[in-house]
Amino acid sequence: MRLMSSAKTERLVNLTMALLGTKRYMTKSEIFRRVAGYSGSNETKERMFERDKDDLRTLGIEIEVASHDPLFEDEVGYRIRAEVFQLREKFDSEELGLVSLALGLIANSDLGDSTQSLNRRINSLAVSPITPDEFRLSDIDITENGLSELLNALSDRRTVTFQYRKEGSSRGEDRRVNPLGLSAWRGSWYLIGEDLDRDDVRVFKLSRFSSKIELVSASNSYSIPKDFSIKDYLVMLKPGEYRVAVKVRRALALNLRNLSESITQLDEDWDLLNVNFKDQEQALREILWMGPDAVVQEPAELRSLVVASLQKLVSNHG
Repeated sequence: MRLMSSAKTERLVNLTMALLGTKRYMTKSEIFRRVAGYSGSNETKERMFERDKDDLRTLGIEIEVASHDPLFEDEVGYRIRAEVFQLREKFDSEELGLVSLALGLIANSDLGDSTQSLNRRINSLAVSPITPDEFRLSDIDITENGLSELLNALSDRRTVTFQYRKEGSSRGEDRRVNPLGLSAWRGSWYLIGEDLDRDDVRVFKLSRFSSKIELVSASNSYSIPKDFSIKDYLVMLKPGEYRVAVKVRRALALNLRNLSESITQLDEDWDLLNVNFKDQEQALREILWMGPDAVVQEPAELRSLVVASLQKLVSNHG
């Protein structure tokens, strides 16, 4: 079973290319007219477009929304800034190793068909991929039962039913859930969904599912709240209390941007991020990974640790 229909995948690609290619903001009426894949009544096209925006946002593609002239109440338009979307032109051996590792993990999954051409591209490069020692394939598993079905249900906004075993229990309970999000943590997958019989948002660990997943509603039977965030429900993803102000180069440091509470543009080259890390160790590790593309502003003790770590690196390796 594929994660989404080929028609929808093609429409998402068409929409992304159109918003990347435009130099001004495209209105919805222009999008419906120019982007292949939008059909039906205006209401149908509106629903398709709202879901497509959510799906692109989930994939980490940021869509800017603004009007052509802020002084007048024009119809709002949409675009994707190329500098935010594009990847860096060059990767070092360890970064390529991580990409190769990820491709190897999904080779036997529903996404496997898309990995072959990417592997050929990587193998043709002059830089040989090197997987860092701290990553082990044996510690990672993305093939949990029900993952594909839940991804499809989430994409189509369809209600699911299944039996679920609570911790410490050997018997499963019937659950009827509207999927809101999926996330992986340390080799396990979690479903965040609206439990319709308990009228509450709950978190379900896929390894505790004790039955097959059944789709029990038509497509578009519910909508995901615009303010929904997986981080609000998974304790391990909630931000820490070690607050850091760090200056990063534009269009880089995606991981830090995802963790940040606020982003302020300083100039054409730099942004200022306010990030809450779990502790000083995590902050130091994440910022050192960025090298010269990240500069700590506050707190002073972290800035000193970064400088000392870089000086030690130069001393050891020249």
